[in-house]
This record gives sequence, C-alpha cells and structure tokens, in this order.
Amino acid sequence: MKKFLILAAALLAFALSAQTAGAEPEHEILHGTLEVAVNGGGRITGTDIDCGTDCSDTASWPDNQAAPKNTLTAIPGTGWAFGSWTGCPTVTGPAKCSATYTEFGGDPVTANFIDVMAPTIFIAGYSSRGMTTIGVDLTTSDNDRVAKVEYLLDGQVVLTKTSDYRYTELDVSSVAEGTHQLQVRSFDPTGNNGVSVAYGVRVDRTPPEINLNSPAVATNAASPQFSFSVPATDLDYTNCAIQKQGETVELDSCSPDQWFSRDTPTEGSWEFVVYAEDETGNSTVVKHGFVVDRTAPEAAFTSGPADGAVIEVGNVSYSWSATDGLPVTQVCSWDNGEATVCEGSAARGLVAGTHTFKVVVTDQAGNETVLTRLVTAKKDGSTPDPDPDPDTTDKTAPVIKLVAPKQKLRGVAKALRLNVRCNEACSGRVVVQGKGVKFATRVVLAKAGVAKLKLRPTAKVRKRLRKAMAHSSRKTRLALTATADLKDKAGNSGKASLKFKVAS
Repeated sequence: MKKFLILAAALLAFALSAQTAGAEPEHEILHGTLEVAVNGGGRITGTDIDCGTDCSDTASWPDNQAAPKNTLTAIPGTGWAFGSWTGCPTVTGPAKCSATYTEFGGDPVTANFIDVMAPTIFIAGYSSRGMTTIGVDLTTSDNDRVAKVEYLLDGQVVLTKTSDYRYTELDVSSVAEGTHQLQVRSFDPTGNNGVSVAYGVRVDRTPPEINLNSPAVATNAASPQFSFSVPATDLDYTNCAIQKQGETVELDSCSPDQWFSRDTPTEGSWEFVVYAEDETGNSTVVKHGFVVDRTAPEAAFTSGPADGAVIEVGNVSYSWSATDGLPVTQVCSWDNGEATVCEGSAARGLVAGTHTFKVVVTDQAGNETVLTRLVTAKKDGSTPDPDPDPDTTDKTAPVIKLVAPKQKLRGVAKALRLNVRCNEACSGRVVVQGKGVKFATRVVLAKAGVAKLKLRPTAKVRKRLRKAMAHSSRKTRLALTATADLKDKAGNSGKASLKFKVAS
C-alpha cells in the first residue's frame, strides 16, 4: 500500500508538470486488486498479505505493462495439509503460486487445505452393568469439528449420534445377557475417525437367587432364628424382617449364612422376609411363613391300668388320645428304656415287679406333653395290700451310682442323658439342678442294673438353655448336680450325687 501511494504521488507530479508544459501523458495508469481466501485450516502469506488477518492488496501499473504478480505461500495449520490452489498457477512446489492483480477485481485466489487429523475420543465413564440401559460418558474433540459418533457393542454399531455427545444411554433391552465389549468411534467431516479403548460391560437382567437354610415351619422360641444363602457373585446387599402375616415392618440389614432373629411375642402366623439386590439393581423378595405355638398338645390315656395299679404278670396295653393344631410325634418307653415311635397305643409283656410306662407327645413347634403310668405286676394276679409291710429282714441300703455321658447344651435342650446304677431292685426320684435349670424324673429298676435316663426339660428350662447357647462362648460350661434318692423293696433308702459340666 505504501508503494502504491509513492507511485501515485509521482504520477500526479508528472501530470501536473505535463499540463504545465501543455503536453499529454504517454500511458494511462491502471489500478488493480488481489483477493485471497483460505478453505480449511491454514494461512496464505505474500507481499503485503497475511491471510487470516490481511487477505487483499492493491497495485498500480502503466497500461503498456503487464499486471504485477504476487508470490503466495500456503501454510497448513495443525492437523491440516495443503491440497491445491484455485485461481493461481503453482510455482516452485505446490505450496506456492504466482497470483496476478486484476484491474476490475475477480474471484479470489483460494488455498485449499485438507483435514488429515482424526478426532480424539475416550470413554470418561460408564455403567459396567445394566438391565435395559447402559449409561456412557465420553469426551471427543477435533481440529475441525466432530460430525458424528458411533456406539459399538462387540464391534457392531448400535447407535449413531450427530450432536449432544457428552452422555448417552444405550438401549440393551434386546442384547443377550453376559459381558460385551463397549467402544465409541468419532468422525470429522472429512471422514477421519478415532476409536476409543474397549471396555467390558455386563448386561444382567437375572435377579439374585435366595435359598432359605432349613427354615422352621413352626416354633415355640421367643426369638426364632432363620438363615439364608445367596449364590450370586454380584450381590450388593440384603435386608430381612420377621413380621406378623398381614403386617409390614421396616427391613433390617442382614447377611447371608448368618442367623437373623427377632422377638415373636404372640402366638400365631408369622413370616420371615428376605430382600436381596445385586449390583445391577435386580432384586428378589422371599417370604417364608411359619407358626409360633407355645401351647403343648392335649393328651390323655383312654385305656389301660391306672397309675399305681397292681396287675397280673403278662401282657399289658395302653391307649391314649393326642390333639394339637400342628402335626405331632409320639414316642413311648417302658421302664425308662429307649424311646420308640408309637401312635395312640402300645403293649408289652411285663414280668413280676414295678414298671413304668411313658408317652411323650411333641408338636411341630417343640411343645411336649408327657403321660406316665406306674404299675406293679404280680405272678398270682392277686391284689396285695396296697400298703404292705416292708421286708424287715433287709436292713442294707441299696448302692447307687450316677454317670453322666459327655454331651453338649444343644443336646441337653432336647433331653439330658444320665445313667443310674443300682445293685438291687429299687425305685425313686432323680433330680438334676443347675443355675436356673431343673430336671426331674422317676426311676424304677425291677432288678439290679442300669437305668439309662433321658430327662426332658420343661418349656421354661428349654428357653433358658437356648438363651444361654445364643450368648455363650465356646469355653462356657453349665455346672449341674444330679441327686438320686432311691429305695429298695425293703424300704431301705440309698442316695448318690454327681457334679458334672455340660459344654456349650
């Protein structure tokens, strides 16, 4: 531009001088312009031209001379390459051309640049598991612009977007369950593309399985216990409750394969509830109904010798009735021997002597009713004096010995085992006591020998034993004292005691 001004001033001085002299100029002065433009990412430089900021220049020349030229250079930007010139012949390599100024203007000289840089793209975050959707956060950029983004699962395009790339929820409702490879691919307008790293995502629509561990269907416990297992490897959390059927209480935290217990203050129908949810959000609810029953079965003898009766040696039979709102089991034992299953009746041949018969009726909740009879069998069948005089010739007390087999609290809660040995026929009472617990039963030995006793606790004693088990350590031991007070047929009394401990 400065050159143009100097030339214009010189021409003006020459014209004035010629007019002064009365002479016409030899040649007309022409004025022209050079316009340049950039297509793509880059710059054009030349004499008095730096496009992007200055994209034109002007010049003047005599009409008897060719229009001046300007050598232009194309400089690509980052990620771009020079492609071609429009309206300008190249010189000394494709990035340079010689552009001519034109008097009346015209199309601009254009440098065309080609985008050679692929977009950058990476997954900034994603939900690794999904039921019906998987959320994807991504970041993408380009030296020009991002034209579209493709979302791929296992190499297959499942969604294409042309805007709003930051967050997307992919619909995987029709995708098979299992682990799939997630990638995203970004394109610029030229077709350059970049691909992200692949990540494994799991599609999971299967709720966790809950298995109850041998749950009780009936109980007389004050605080019933239940446990469960969940085989799923992606378990997030579990909650539990013990509630009356028809009611809903707030669930508490619980863990698989651990006891869960709550108080059940009233009898009736209750249920144990387990809620499990996996890391995907799939959930399962299991409800197990059970009955709380603390009422013992109703049972009574309906036939057979009365308690204390004297009968003939030989067969004797008993019948009885048993009713309860729950299923019951019945076991019988003669002379404190081994109990066997019986259903409403039992019979046995008796030898001469004193005999006991016992029926234990237990309902499904663990409540027991015990029926007992004590009879004396005589060979001649006659009815002796109910209060005979003792044998005065026998002045020696029977020798009694107590032995407690090794056992644990859990077994004692069902029946305490105790062996009583007497060196002659004897009968009487055995009592076992400890802190807060007491067992008692009668013993009848028709001859010298051992009575293997199973002393069953009352409901109150069972409750205390179970409470002790729930709060005891492995080293806890329950101290017990067994006392036997027996008489032989002559009425001589013999006593024995034994102190022993039962481990938890």
